Amino acid sequence: MRIGVPKELMVEGIDREVKEAVYRIIKLAEDIGGIVEEISLPSLEYALSVYYIIAPSEASSNLSRFDGVRYGYRNMEAESLREMYRRSRVEGFGDEVKRRIIIGTYCLSAGYYDEYYEKAQRVRTLIIGDFKKAFEKFDVLISPTSPTTAFKIGEKIEDPLTMYLSDICTIPVNLAGLPAISIPAGLSGSKLPIGLQIIGNVLREDNVLKVAYSLEKVIGFTGRPGL
Repeated sequence: MRIGVPKELMVEGIDREVKEAVYRIIKLAEDIGGIVEEISLPSLEYALSVYYIIAPSEASSNLSRFDGVRYGYRNMEAESLREMYRRSRVEGFGDEVKRRIIIGTYCLSAGYYDEYYEKAQRVRTLIIGDFKKAFEKFDVLISPTSPTTAFKIGEKIEDPLTMYLSDICTIPVNLAGLPAISIPAGLSGSKLPIGLQIIGNVLREDNVLKVAYSLEKVIGFTGRPGL
């Protein structure tokens, strides 16, 4: 198997222990006959920005149908149809959903559709193209699943930008519509699990599963950590 390591997914911001775990697995992959090389997918540096234009835009469009009449939560105390719509949405959506609806509505509004949504879709096409080119040479690509280990529940809830950055390694794969799997890559010094993402080409889940199975056997990480 030829394995590529996108350097854009091993950048500054990835925890030291996470990087070390990935490099350790790269060595294990080479030991069992894998050919591992670093590769550049330049458009991936824009993936996070692209996703947080496209995804909120789609959420805004889809959730505009959420009116409390046909489906979903309904406020039963409203005295008018307009108030029922408003209160159903205010009470039925959490802060993050509201945030995405507002961003998406802005990106789809007159005067900004071309500037944001359409440009994001063009960059998404470039991301797909970079992956397609990579899979002309490699069977799979690997990266961290998350740039950090798990943080405490609610610890970063007031910092949405930090929360968004947690998706930096997995978002490009979703934008390109590719199969991927996350397997245990070991534990951090705090005994928290680290994940390795294995990415395959379109309709090549077989390669993803083969590599995941082979690496899991040599990593030897089983059971729950002794917390």
